[in-house]
Amino acid sequence: MSNLRNENFWNTLSRREALTLIGAVGATSLFGMVARAWAGCSVTLAETEGPYWIDELLNRSDITVDPSDGSVRPGVPLTLQFNVLRADAGCASAAGVQVDVWHCDAGGLYSDEAANNTVGKKFLRGYQITDGNGAAQFTTIYPGWYSGRTIHIHFRIRTANGSTNFTSQLFFDDTISNQVLAQAPYNTRGTRDTTNGNDNIYNAATLMSLSGDAAAGYVGTFDVALDGLPATTPAPTATPTATATPATTPEPCAGDCDNSGDVTVDELVKGVNIALDNADITTCPQFDLDGSGTVTVDKIVKAVNVALNGCGLG
Repeated sequence: MSNLRNENFWNTLSRREALTLIGAVGATSLFGMVARAWAGCSVTLAETEGPYWIDELLNRSDITVDPSDGSVRPGVPLTLQFNVLRADAGCASAAGVQVDVWHCDAGGLYSDEAANNTVGKKFLRGYQITDGNGAAQFTTIYPGWYSGRTIHIHFRIRTANGSTNFTSQLFFDDTISNQVLAQAPYNTRGTRDTTNGNDNIYNAATLMSLSGDAAAGYVGTFDVALDGLPATTPAPTATPTATATPATTPEPCAGDCDNSGDVTVDELVKGVNIALDNADITTCPQFDLDGSGTVTVDKIVKAVNVALNGCGLG
């Protein structure tokens, strides 16, 4: 068990050390990581993929654009970030996982659907691969409504080797949805017939919290925790050759100054001091795994992840 999961850790952390760590990685990031490690994370609820799933193979972050004609779907801006976590590995980040998103436009229409008269269109569909922190971000619009369903967004989590193929849906607070629907281009269709209260699929477990407003747009972040996700995406299989591959030594873990396989508070503080030029990089080169000669906030956050999740899982 790493130090950050040990209740005695916080008793031995001095006020100066705590403030140094919080200043370096940000209170939200640090305490969010600690909360996950301490309490664990629940596996995200699965929901039906629905009738409008199409694998369009669109690797893109901005899904508002229709690549068939370059048009942009109008609506209230929504920045959507997924954080994909390995529920059975201490909530470690899942890098290299594919996140697919699809939803209807402000008028309640899905692209590339004969029933919607949108065949050949590809708006509001796309996928991203999670980064080293398990994050995938999309630029989209607040969805509209169609008869029989509350406002929602579909998403899929899958791995290259097919070991995971998970689908669910994100929902929105009805109060926020009503504010959005009161303005153009949403307000031309009358009153919707389904809200969260009478939708037969809605579940509060996948209700997404938003910041922002209907005038400027919204930002939403949602954590997806699943069992069975790999630590890293499997690399493509190489063509066999007769040349023997030389043995390699394991890469050191970020912030593990003494190569013990664990990152302690002293080592984290050392990294912060290096970043502030209060210590030399040679005192812990494990904070400088890319050889740039500098220690950044991202490198310290990576070390905090190692402290939370163990060497090889950060």
